[in-house]
This record gives sequence, C-alpha cells and structure tokens, in this order.
Amino acid sequence: MESKNYQATGPGAVALRIPEDLWIAGQMFSRNELQAMVSNGLLREVLGDCFLPGQIQITASLRARIAAFVCGRELNSRTVLARQTAAWVHGLLPEVFTICIYTDAYHRPFEPGFGLRAEFMQAVVPETQMVFRSRVKVTSALRSVCDCARFDPLPIASRVLENAISLNDPYLNLISIRQNLNTYEKSPERSRALRLIDSFDDMAQAA
Repeated sequence: MESKNYQATGPGAVALRIPEDLWIAGQMFSRNELQAMVSNGLLREVLGDCFLPGQIQITASLRARIAAFVCGRELNSRTVLARQTAAWVHGLLPEVFTICIYTDAYHRPFEPGFGLRAEFMQAVVPETQMVFRSRVKVTSALRSVCDCARFDPLPIASRVLENAISLNDPYLNLISIRQNLNTYEKSPERSRALRLIDSFDDMAQAA
C-alpha cells in the first residue's frame, strides 16, 4: 500500500486562478525582481519561471494544475507526470525546472517555455502506481521517489529521498523504497538507486 497524499487541500487552492494569479518572470517583472519578492515573503517560487503569492496555500492539486498549465496540450490522457516533476507535485521538492513526462507512445520533443525544459520517456505506468491530482495523472509518491533515484541527477535524487524519509511515513521509507526498487529488472539505473539508498541507510545507522 502506498501513501496517497501528503498535503491537505485548502481554500487557497480553490480560489487561485491560473494563469491570472501566477507571477511569471519576464512579463511585468524580471526573475531577479521576483526572487527579491520571494526573499521578502511576498512570493513563492514554484515551477520554472512561475511564482505564487506568498499567502496562497500550496497543495499537491495546485502544483498539478500549474504543471498542466505550462504543458498545455502536451499533457493528455496518455501522459503521466513523473520523476522530479511528480516529486515536486507530492511536495518532495520546493521547485523544479524540468517537466518529466511518461507516455505510452513516442512523443516528439517540445519546449514548454516558462524557463523549463521537458524530458519524455516511453513507459507504461500501472494504475496502482499513479494518482490523480486535479485530474492530472501523476506517478505515486513511492514510484516517483524510486524513479528519481534511478534517473534524475544525484543532487535532485538525494534531496527527494531525504525529504521523503523526513516524512516518517510507514509506506515511504528506506525499507519500502528498497523493496520497490528490487521489483524492477536489473539495470545500471537500478544499481545506482540501490547504492543511493544504501548510503542513506549507512548514515542513519551511523547517527
């Protein structure tokens, strides 16, 4: 069994209008100006060049809506948000600059804009390994952590794993992540992920 949600929905998510309430770098203000507002607590950096007012409650559903907005028509019934993007939706990363999408068929590359780049991977995700957030398909938290450990750059994968472990969720810990990784076919990517898990396990034992 996997933990399905880590953040409660709230009225802030319902009230937010997309894209009207998004602050996007390069429109009225530069990225440096928007980051200055972040430093003052007025805004929060969320996805690429997109920022949100500081008082807005950020939820998994809200993040999924923002991702769907920046992807436009490229996100459809045959695609699933994955890896670091899914980890961000689940609240395991504060911001991301890459849209990672799984699709069951070949997909031509596209540039999403908004200071983002897109990465497509052809993969079939079982229904048991995905969840819906505001009608957007997202790999489950456990699948997302495992895929980050396998495919994403090590600094990102390590941060996702660290944040996942800090939740103290019985369905998302070193044991469950290792068990899930062991169900995948042997590959260099799986080996790398298991080594990363082992390094965290060693640190936990040392502590």
